[in-house]
Amino acid sequence: MSAYRFQGRTAVITGGGGDIAGHIAKCLHERGMNLVLADRNGRTARELQAQLNNLRVHVFEGDLTQREEMTRLLQEVEENFGVLDVLINNMAIVKVDRFHERTPESIEEEITVNMIAPLVLSRLAVPYLLKGDDPRIITTTSLAGIQPLRETPVYAATKFGLRGAMLSFALDEDLHGIKVSCVLPTATDTYMLRQEALEGGSALNFIDEPQSPGIVAAQFVKHLEKPCLERYPKASDSWLTRLAMLLPNIMPRILPYFEKRGQKGMAKYVASLRKQGLLVEVDGKLYQRQRLYLDKPEMELEKS
Repeated sequence: MSAYRFQGRTAVITGGGGDIAGHIAKCLHERGMNLVLADRNGRTARELQAQLNNLRVHVFEGDLTQREEMTRLLQEVEENFGVLDVLINNMAIVKVDRFHERTPESIEEEITVNMIAPLVLSRLAVPYLLKGDDPRIITTTSLAGIQPLRETPVYAATKFGLRGAMLSFALDEDLHGIKVSCVLPTATDTYMLRQEALEGGSALNFIDEPQSPGIVAAQFVKHLEKPCLERYPKASDSWLTRLAMLLPNIMPRILPYFEKRGQKGMAKYVASLRKQGLLVEVDGKLYQRQRLYLDKPEMELEKS
């Protein structure tokens, strides 16, 4: 039996409207935790809130790349639940434009959302976390924090940096008193991965069938029950990735083989999305229904 007490504790989940966040929220909620779902677009977070017990789920809608919004989030946690016990850094974006074609503004945005914001929020959360008796920070990084990806170099840079910072923070636990952990998923069937598939993201994500967000969410529960520095939802991929990075100079020779396999997997994945009715064709281009629903609901109604 777990020694960790879930009942009555409070967790903040950033990117709270996303697929992985939704599964984490359900896992923690069914164990009796209070939740704060923080998301820039609160629409899906509010829908998740409606599925759960509204009395124990608070939605924070705000831009967590802004320091004043981070402060407002932490104040709302305190006002609604008293103590912050767990901060789950889960928000992220990815853009697949090649580095030499990126705008400086898009590079800055991705670095801010994926790396700077989680680090600053974690720092601001420290005094709030220390009011509890077993404070935790768990951060979603990625195998992209170990394995470089030619299609998404800025994403890889942010995950390399975030992983390094969180590992370093974790090793200083004797001084700050907070247990710090990371979860490093491989390709997971989420809105973000589906968008990558449509926009020509890394083929390496599709060598195998993407895993379920529920598999990833289970690792967050395990971190609370039995803390460690890192957990990998798919151990086989993690070992292969770490082995490959022992000899990075061979990557230009072996990448074409794996990318060829991945391209076939990507095509199969997109075909499966179409079969499930998750994609809509508009003017000859495929869109996610979910994207139209979030960004252009009137467009989806016209084309469905």
